[in-house]
Amino acid sequence: MPSPFLFGFEGTTASKATVRLLRDTDAAGILLLARNITSPKQVKGLVRDLEQKVGRRLIVSIDHEGGWVMRFSSGVTFLPGNGALGRAGREDWAEQAGAVMGRELAALGVNFNLAPVLDVLGPGYNPGIGIRSFGRFPELVGRLGAAFIRGQEGHGVAACAKHFPGKGAAKVDAHVDLPLIKLTPKELESHLAPFRCAVSAGVASVMTSHVLMPAVDKLAPATFSRKAVHGLLRRRLGYRGVIISDDLCMGAVTKRMPVGEAAVSALAAGHDLLIVAHGEALMREAHEAVGMALEGGLLPPGERRALDARLAGFLRRWAKGAKGSSPAPDAALARDISTAAVETLRIGRKTLPLRWPAWVRPKVLAVWPDLREVRERFALEGGIEAPGRRVRAALSRWPAKLSWALSPVASEKVPGGLAAAAKKADLVISFCFEARRFPGQAAALAVLRKAAGAKLVAVLLRSPEDLDLLGPESSALTAHGYRDCQVDALLAALR
Repeated sequence: MPSPFLFGFEGTTASKATVRLLRDTDAAGILLLARNITSPKQVKGLVRDLEQKVGRRLIVSIDHEGGWVMRFSSGVTFLPGNGALGRAGREDWAEQAGAVMGRELAALGVNFNLAPVLDVLGPGYNPGIGIRSFGRFPELVGRLGAAFIRGQEGHGVAACAKHFPGKGAAKVDAHVDLPLIKLTPKELESHLAPFRCAVSAGVASVMTSHVLMPAVDKLAPATFSRKAVHGLLRRRLGYRGVIISDDLCMGAVTKRMPVGEAAVSALAAGHDLLIVAHGEALMREAHEAVGMALEGGLLPPGERRALDARLAGFLRRWAKGAKGSSPAPDAALARDISTAAVETLRIGRKTLPLRWPAWVRPKVLAVWPDLREVRERFALEGGIEAPGRRVRAALSRWPAKLSWALSPVASEKVPGGLAAAAKKADLVISFCFEARRFPGQAAALAVLRKAAGAKLVAVLLRSPEDLDLLGPESSALTAHGYRDCQVDALLAALR
């Protein structure tokens, strides 16, 4: 049997180093990240070459949730994410979204998509989940999640319900540090409900979360908790499929223990697959530690046999190579979901949609986030600057005198002339890219709020929670995401 690992790697080709790593460790598969992808055609060739050179089928996984989390910048359907699907509320669209992703990924040889997110949003701002969630209602999250699973797995790609036992109430991003989530037993049941739906739907895998949840285990994060993995998920929820860890290189883990210790602890808790996404040395460390632990009797014989059987069954069912040719992107579905997801969050002094007499040409200042500052973190259609160019071109067709400005994202240095430009304008439209996360966006929004006041219309691209940073006189709307189809829907709603 292969070893229970999904490894990340560097580069866009089947390099000697990557092939050697997979052969030396006998890892079950790989995790594709943005650094491995230039196009769908390249991915298909990469997967084919890796399997040929390694000499066996691999589990080929990717985070392809739609919306916020996508690794491609071209050649696939850029669907709105779960936040938009939750706002639209249509089960058939969730199933179609899963089907579109399944068809597109299967054609590339990608057989395991780490989606859908089944976290139920709690009150307030959640930096790690946000618009990745279907929303705040457990029944809705479970229903749409199960539909997505049916659609995707019906087209030959394994789904993954994540992040068990739920991190929708987290106030810390696990990529940075360990969230502590305090829930009552009743609240815990609400967060578990969507996972029950996924289990009933026969989901191929469940991913656990790096969260400390005292209602489940007072001492150990879920990743390392036998109470959470073996007790709650296996026994209480009756799940019989593959259980996978989140990336063991995340800050919630690495700030507390070496990756080798983490891998052994996660396996002992009851996981079948472990993700180590960064650093070949860390991957080899984890593999060596797990190998020694298994040889030393880490798992009882019955559990070891069950783990091997689940892994073998997963490979047999899902790892079958590329299926068919790549379909054309489903732009109509993306457009329909986006249009239905537009939500007016607040009507201030500027009513929506915006209207003015035909003989008037108002001075409009449009402020777009300078995404070049975070180009390494996001894969956007056509490249990091393309969305801004599209928006500017669309606004230039308005019967208005358009001015264009960029707002900082990662840096906090707001352009000196922004406040003056806002004061001179008749209307200010600020496209905001999560001000609660990015200090430059918060600084720019504060400047515009003060300078523009009631003239400000905020288009909240990444987080509806940014509404709390606006004054009551400002209008705001969102499409629960920032893909091109969603920005187009927002522009249509503006005027």
